[in-house]
Amino acid sequence: MLQSKPGGALAQEAVECIAAIREQPRFAPFADVSEDVLRSISSVGEESCDDIFFDVAASDLIDTKSIDSVHSFISSHQHNSAPQAGGAPKRQVLARVAGTGLAPWEIHRPQQFVRDLVLRGRCFSGRVLDAGCGIGDNALFIQKACPQAHVTAVDVVPRCLEFAAAKAKLRGMCGKVQMLAADLLELDPARQHQALCGPDADGAYDCVLDSSTFHCFGDADRERYVAVLGRLLRRGGLLVMNCMSEEEGRPGGPRRITVPDLLSVFNRQSGWEVEVIEDSIIELHPTFWGGKALARLFTIRKL
Repeated sequence: MLQSKPGGALAQEAVECIAAIREQPRFAPFADVSEDVLRSISSVGEESCDDIFFDVAASDLIDTKSIDSVHSFISSHQHNSAPQAGGAPKRQVLARVAGTGLAPWEIHRPQQFVRDLVLRGRCFSGRVLDAGCGIGDNALFIQKACPQAHVTAVDVVPRCLEFAAAKAKLRGMCGKVQMLAADLLELDPARQHQALCGPDADGAYDCVLDSSTFHCFGDADRERYVAVLGRLLRRGGLLVMNCMSEEEGRPGGPRRITVPDLLSVFNRQSGWEVEVIEDSIIELHPTFWGGKALARLFTIRKL
């Protein structure tokens, strides 16, 4: 049976990861994160089994040394590009808070839906891509729980990968998960990270995990993102996507994805088939929205 870490061990690991990262000179802005902030991570429990890409000037209202400031901003309409139209989160905001260990979605454990999928024996075999891996908890869990898989974790914010690498070291998993800084909106294979594409530009992966990535994009960006995933995923491969649903009515957060909206992008005409739609949640820091948001889990096959 799979064993999960107790909340105290996860909290200590999170503190150690932040400490390791803030020792690095290029992360000096986070060097004086208070011990109170570090202690706040101890409330994260186990409930069940380079900023070079972005202009961060627009997000200067966020004090990234304060968990209260980060959570307050992301739970407001300031977080969205067009809140009245269900706009996507501002990319410069995501870039500023991602990988600090304080963002609401950085819960320092794999998401519940990922744990459930592993326990159900679904999806994660062969070459697995964690698209928008964040600080790496899902990717590291899948690799350890599914040793037959070969996991590649990708994020556009290098700081996230530094955090993920620190977690891998603490877990004795250095080198077990391939971690790449890459932009999954880059349509030109020649400009994409060679290690991401593998020896073949098309069909490198058997499964793609999207844990709260798709819902971060506006219309134009998500078209590019889906095109890139379509190139990376082999024919017959699975895309597993967990997105915040329109049933989550609290302000702030990412774009809400309705079923018709999802089906307008993923359909047989565009080369995809949505096989399963399930109610789900997104686990969050317990001080943000009570620790969870309403979501849907989509299992989508590439035709």
